[in-house]
Amino acid sequence: MKDVIQRPDELRAFDIMSTPALACRPEAFFEEVAELLADREISGMPVVSGDGEVVGVVSERDLAHALGGPLIRLVLRRPVHTGPFLRSPVAREGSRVQDIMTTPAMLAHPDTPVRTLAEIMVKEQVNRVPIVRANSLVGVVTRGDVLAAVAGIVQGSVKLVQPPVIIGSGLQDTKFANRD
Repeated sequence: MKDVIQRPDELRAFDIMSTPALACRPEAFFEEVAELLADREISGMPVVSGDGEVVGVVSERDLAHALGGPLIRLVLRRPVHTGPFLRSPVAREGSRVQDIMTTPAMLAHPDTPVRTLAEIMVKEQVNRVPIVRANSLVGVVTRGDVLAAVAGIVQGSVKLVQPPVIIGSGLQDTKFANRD
């Protein structure tokens, strides 16, 4: 099938989402998530439960707030979360994503228009929106994906939806659990 350039107002989440989505379990250790974020050069990922439902999102900002003090916040240029989102410092060793993830996650359906995704990102101040169908993660749309769509860089083509790649589900946990 030939690629067709679509106008930004015609694009939907399905057209611009990344698949397979990278995700982690709530039980994943900070270190394994940080390692994956660095290796893949991404800034965050959805957090999925054992039954595949998106239960939150973890970002490098969440990790930095949990592990760092005022200097990290200064570098990130982000204030300390206040109100119901106030976070206490988290012990570094053996800490799990469930302790710092942002909940609830802002979710969208594959048919969600790009304009709506942009509005969600601006209003909720998020950099990524997990895309779900029947409560299962099928992809992720980032701010970069939305900007590419608006700039007309996205080309419509056949896209195969692949199951998410999920870390923190068992085998890798022992690698990080035994660190002292």
